[in-house]
Amino acid sequence: MSDIEFYSRFLENLQTSQKWPGPYMFKFIIKEKEIEVNEIKKIFIGMKPVFSVKKSSKKNYTSLSVSLISKSPEFVIDIYKKISRFKGVISL
Repeated sequence: MSDIEFYSRFLENLQTSQKWPGPYMFKFIIKEKEIEVNEIKKIFIGMKPVFSVKKSSKKNYTSLSVSLISKSPEFVIDIYKKISRFKGVISL
């Protein structure tokens, strides 16, 4: 599946799954040595996010959850696209 197909299907799911604007939780798994959690947090400046950070037992990975009020499905997709530029980050 191409990125265009993936995001098109994701957009449809977001449009039908809830009302917008509304709450949305982003979830990411970050390889510890690849990128700092704070680099990802910078993307959410000014959006009133609530962060939850948890390290894996061996401290190789960090789980980052970000809750905020998202204005639209397109906004959610835009955030995921920005995060996808970071090496070592898995979006869930």
